Amino acid sequence: MLKPSRTSRGFTLLELLVVIVIFGIFAVMAYGGLTSVLNTRRHIEQSLARTAEFQKAYVRLRDDFINGSGRTVRDSDGVSQAALLYDSYNKRLEFTRGGWSNPALLPRSTEERVSYFIDDSHSDNYRLIRRSWRVLDRSSQTEPVDLSLLEHVEKADWRFLDKNLAWQTQWPPAEINLPSGQGSASNLPPRAVDLTLSTRDWGEVHYLFRFGAEGTGCWLGGGGSSGGGGASSSSSGGSSGGGSAAC
Repeated sequence: MLKPSRTSRGFTLLELLVVIVIFGIFAVMAYGGLTSVLNTRRHIEQSLARTAEFQKAYVRLRDDFINGSGRTVRDSDGVSQAALLYDSYNKRLEFTRGGWSNPALLPRSTEERVSYFIDDSHSDNYRLIRRSWRVLDRSSQTEPVDLSLLEHVEKADWRFLDKNLAWQTQWPPAEINLPSGQGSASNLPPRAVDLTLSTRDWGEVHYLFRFGAEGTGCWLGGGGSSGGGGASSSSSGGSSGGGSAAC
């Protein structure tokens, strides 16, 4: 005896379309939320990396200035240069710092000549560069060592605090009246250094550093002085050739 067949019923096309539309809406919402989370994470990571870049640049600048020395040097042409020299035309700062560690006990000084300037060779990304030399008194064969500290820096403005607590836009300043017997103004480092960086993403960033361990600097008198003083304890002190030194 034949059993009556049951008619099987599936989904209609309209029902399938409704289900697909609902799943599509949920997928778009989930994708949008995931994209937002990923973008937020990327922005946070970029911000943290940029913050770390500023912090590293600050630490490097602080260590250089707080160890500032009154040691004058000779450039590659044999011309004597001040302990701190700022070229206002090229916006280039150069000075001597002490406390240069020497763990390998190499035959070199614990003082170092460093320079800061803006590298504008790439128009889309200006950079703050730290330049240093392996020796204090350079020759024409002395090669510098460049380190990129900070990217996307549009401009760097420097100011220097003199012994009268007045800010100067060039160093050595044009006129400094020193007491009799206290050497040349070109050998006098500033008390403090003020730096304003104009950046593409953070706007203006302001740094203020004291120069030397006590923030007073140290000047060297004339007469072939060597060594220097208002820096870290590793700086060599004293003078020779009848020169005088005072802090």
